[in-house]
Amino acid sequence: MNPVIKLGKVHVIYDQKCVLEVVELEVFEGEKVFVLGRSGSGKTTLARLIKGRIKPNSGQVRVFDQDPAASDPKQRRAFQHRVAMIDQEFYLIPRYTVISNVLSGSLGRVSAWKSMFGWYPESEWSKAESILDEVELSGLGERKVETLSGGQRQRVAIARALMQEAEIILADEPISNLDPGLGEDALQLLVQCVERRGVTLIINLHQPVLARRFASRFIGLSDGEVVYDGSPQGLEEYGTEFVYRSTAQTKDRALSPVNQSSETKKVSLLRKKGS
Repeated sequence: MNPVIKLGKVHVIYDQKCVLEVVELEVFEGEKVFVLGRSGSGKTTLARLIKGRIKPNSGQVRVFDQDPAASDPKQRRAFQHRVAMIDQEFYLIPRYTVISNVLSGSLGRVSAWKSMFGWYPESEWSKAESILDEVELSGLGERKVETLSGGQRQRVAIARALMQEAEIILADEPISNLDPGLGEDALQLLVQCVERRGVTLIINLHQPVLARRFASRFIGLSDGEVVYDGSPQGLEEYGTEFVYRSTAQTKDRALSPVNQSSETKKVSLLRKKGS
């Protein structure tokens, strides 16, 4: 099976500092990958690379065997339709109605000038209403987003991503602005919707205990480096605090084979480049 996402020898540099280094990383169709790490570990940068919002300073990023940051407008438009992203801030249009925000997810299929006037095909309206029902927002389509609660806005963002009919969904800290109970419900809803469609899911998250309920694979980032790539069970045995330390603190332990799980999906620990 060929990977849908492949990174090799990637470096991203901001202000003369390497904020992300990925020697090798592959993600396969249908995986539910949770990327763990403290703030500043490189999680958002990784998601933006996969979405094509930024280019690496060196190395290669391939998604569906394409360059996600390709300069050709037609190629980029076709690619963007295949990869959806739920940002931490949601980026909804507050003054627009719920269903208008959800319908914007169909822009890859509907011409831009028609969407400006709300001229969507009946099939797209029906699809949007069905998705609103799926995310438990039935009857709220005509409400303006600015009148919604945080939890409801999160569901609108999920609905918009589902409306895109993407093959990969990226979610960058999607529950960080929600209360714990609401966050868990929203995360469960997102995973269930993705599972029904069989698409690939990559979620950046701070909460490893919660992530363990839904993930098929964990990737741990620390100071911009991949320090763990494997099963949730393997990371539990090794200790989740390992991911939340700095690279300097974990370097010796990262090179050690101790405590590796026999059930680790790919490799429990990735050795630093050149080791």
